[in-house]
Amino acid sequence: MNSPANFVLFDSLKDIKINGEFTGSIISKYRDKIIFSDNIKISDSEGIIITEGLLTGFEKIGNKLNPFSRSSDFKWNLIDIPLEYSVLIPEDTMEQYDQGQFSNEFPFTINLLHTAGLLLNDLKFGLNHLDFFKGEILKNPIAMIRNGIITADRVVIDDNGDPVFYDCLIVGRDKNEDINISYEPIINVDDKVVEYIIILGIEELKI
Repeated sequence: MNSPANFVLFDSLKDIKINGEFTGSIISKYRDKIIFSDNIKISDSEGIIITEGLLTGFEKIGNKLNPFSRSSDFKWNLIDIPLEYSVLIPEDTMEQYDQGQFSNEFPFTINLLHTAGLLLNDLKFGLNHLDFFKGEILKNPIAMIRNGIITADRVVIDDNGDPVFYDCLIVGRDKNEDINISYEPIINVDDKVVEYIIILGIEELKI
């Protein structure tokens, strides 16, 4: 594995592109969707290649926006790349994340079989199931928030109807538009700054 000095492998906004083949825990923002992968190749000759990445987000089917996650290969040339950024999560941050995860056998945690939408802030196609799951523990949430992405082990909806994420990886831009990567054991998020929350199904995670 190549180990760059910083962990931003590609950033279209800051004109960052680190050539090489990288393996590890990689998160890419692809338009309004997210790609999770364990590999990425960046080169001037071949562009950007991701093999068997897990793409997740919402897609329009008929007159509805539906949540989805599916495994795909990706290849883009260096002209009009649709990625905003790709980051390699530092190993020590991943160790914190792995150590904080609940056991799958915890009796009060809800594991969904297939990927489902928990919240979508959209004037036309929006959905909101926060009240329905108030007080429950949902496993494997991911969230697109204003200026960032949250990947967490679990989420609980508090009494105010706001999501509280536990054991979180956070990728986001600061006030200077630089990308930061951090681990937080708990983070409370106002639902007004959330673009969407998706609960990944265990069937998709087995891929």
